[in-house]
Amino acid sequence: MEDPKKLSPLDRKYLIAGLVGEYEYLCHDDAEDGDMTPAEHYAKLITCSDAELLEDSDLVDSPYVDAKDFYETHSSHVPSEYWVE
Repeated sequence: MEDPKKLSPLDRKYLIAGLVGEYEYLCHDDAEDGDMTPAEHYAKLITCSDAELLEDSDLVDSPYVDAKDFYETHSSHVPSEYWVE
């Protein structure tokens, strides 16, 4: 059985990009001076462990089917340089 805390490289990309998009969505209407830029948030996320990404996305306990579903839900807010193709 696969370790649920271990992501494939593609799922990791989906979660990182999806988390960038989710953050951009949340900051869009209520931006504050201390908010991270997409580049700053991406730089932070790529240093996170798989377990931290799963926790931040709440993927395990969410209605999302998988990491790709999480990404696709937030993809309209993901800056183009972070798109997963």
